[in-house]
Amino acid sequence: MKRTIKLSLSLLLFFLLFACTPEAEKPHDLGSLFPKSIGEWQQTQLITGTKALEKINHLHGKNITVEAGAIGNYQAAGKGPAEVWISRSKTPALTLEQAEVMADKMVNNPRSPFHDPETLSINKIKVYKFMGMGQVHYIFCRERLAYWISSPPADGEKLLLNFL
Repeated sequence: MKRTIKLSLSLLLFFLLFACTPEAEKPHDLGSLFPKSIGEWQQTQLITGTKALEKINHLHGKNITVEAGAIGNYQAAGKGPAEVWISRSKTPALTLEQAEVMADKMVNNPRSPFHDPETLSINKIKVYKFMGMGQVHYIFCRERLAYWISSPPADGEKLLLNFL
């Protein structure tokens, strides 16, 4: 009888712990992170799955070690386009390493179109900010997710704050 109770309690504890796993650790569809609109900005395209991974790898010119990716394109009347790229790596440490390597290459590559780098801290999140190609660019990480937001300079902060 005591053995049955112990086994039942052990199973109950296991299921409770499994059910209480932090949401950030549970895999989810990255497409769900992209709102249909952000103020005046309307989503015009959402790319997920294999197609998004192909675009991420093409952008970098090599295969990047990520589990999933998604790209959202946004447009507001009378303004240039905005893009949001999100990728998920296997670990938060790998995500951070990839973001730091990317930011370093953007600053230190003499042929880089990016300039005026800044490092910001917003809501305790380290954000890399760059200017280039007529846009403002932000790179930051949250757990296993890496974000790259590009937008017209006047609207960058509004879009950034939506994803932070």
